[in-house]
Amino acid sequence: MNKAKIIDELRSKYGAFAEYVASLSEDDFVFSLHGEKWAAGQQIEHLCLSVEPLVKGLRAPEFALKAMFGKADHPSASYAELVARYRSELAAGGTAPASFRPDEVAFARKEEFVNTLRELVEKLCAKIEKFDEERLDIRVLPHPLLGKLTMREMFYFTIYHSEHHHKLTVENLAARVS
Repeated sequence: MNKAKIIDELRSKYGAFAEYVASLSEDDFVFSLHGEKWAAGQQIEHLCLSVEPLVKGLRAPEFALKAMFGKADHPSASYAELVARYRSELAAGGTAPASFRPDEVAFARKEEFVNTLRELVEKLCAKIEKFDEERLDIRVLPHPLLGKLTMREMFYFTIYHSEHHHKLTVENLAARVS
């Protein structure tokens, strides 16, 4: 996936999730199946908590990223390979670190989180636009579950991450009506 496609996918996937959450009633926004699954509000807060440090990290000059994280020691995996690896880590018991786990989110904050997520994704897309295509496969960033990823892999993960949490939110609400 090239840079333009990555940006399109980020806007599409996060836009779809933001619209979905924005359309939810209060009962749906706060519903959590047996208190075990995250409610929609928690899902969107989690995505905000996940995208924000990526945006902040990409503010650093390239030499600083190189100094902090080095350069890739492997070619970038494909989108499908990265998704399979992430799913495997989750299946093995991998979970979000505490700093990425959301608190309960009141319905009154729905619009705030929807807008914040949209803004963060636009900032991320603007940062991605500034990188040369080849740099996406050279520079690495740390992922709390997957270790060091090339920037391209991190962006693949970020695309899938929205799909993953969108699906979880839909499944949580579907369990409510069944």
